[in-house]
Amino acid sequence: MAGTEVKAEPAAVRALLLDVVGCGLLMPGVESLTAEGNDVYHYVLATISNGAVSHTPDHRTRFDATDPARIRWEPVGEHNFRSWGEFRTAPGNETGTTYLEIDTRSEADVDIAPVVLPLVEPFARQQSDQVTEGFLAAIKERVESGATG
Repeated sequence: MAGTEVKAEPAAVRALLLDVVGCGLLMPGVESLTAEGNDVYHYVLATISNGAVSHTPDHRTRFDATDPARIRWEPVGEHNFRSWGEFRTAPGNETGTTYLEIDTRSEADVDIAPVVLPLVEPFARQQSDQVTEGFLAAIKERVESGATG
């Protein structure tokens, strides 16, 4: 889980998060993101490679924004990558600020020998953490700059 204090009102933070395509394109490595209807979005991410394994994540995700303090997502269908998680917002420590958290979990279907798995898992975890931190920083920058797209 990663979190940061954002110098913006909760409504402004939530508005950006609810723009799933606009916000999603701020995530490092997103090559394309399209809305398919019924709160389902199709992501294609940049190829990830560590020399031993190469993988191009492609997945569909459904978003649920019924809770005013949380926006959840979960995988839809069978794809080579699956992601679950949520954005959580709460009043910040100062007036006019919001505390934003991102909690994620993901799985990838990669054809690798079991003996290589212990070498790949730490790389994948590090990549995921870097993407999450980069995404959080990009969201914070976009909201605080007041940019709309």
